[in-house]
Amino acid sequence: MSENPYQPTPQQHSPQGQYGSYGAGAGGYVPAAPPAYGYDATSQEANSAATLSLVFGILAVVLLPIVFGPLALWQAKKAERLGKPATAGKVLGWIGIVMVILGVVAAIAFFVLMAGASVTSGI
Repeated sequence: MSENPYQPTPQQHSPQGQYGSYGAGAGGYVPAAPPAYGYDATSQEANSAATLSLVFGILAVVLLPIVFGPLALWQAKKAERLGKPATAGKVLGWIGIVMVILGVVAAIAFFVLMAGASVTSGI
């Protein structure tokens, strides 16, 4: 007669599966290690720095530009050094710094004009 069609041949049944091997240890099957996802501490730190840069940039434009503008630029530089772009935080930080500079120039111009007006009016 011929071979039994229900009996697997040696090439059909391999002792090594896709994810491990048969017959290893008492359980008979050892699963393979899960794949690495590539998320490490430096990428977490870069994400944190980019987020802080954005928050500080928003606070620089809205609340207190002299304090939060440089902080936004510092965190953006840190994020970019770690490989994460932080363009929004950097732009908002620079806008905050420009607002401080324009405020100082406007205050100086105001005092100069007031001093000039008081001299000409004789006060």
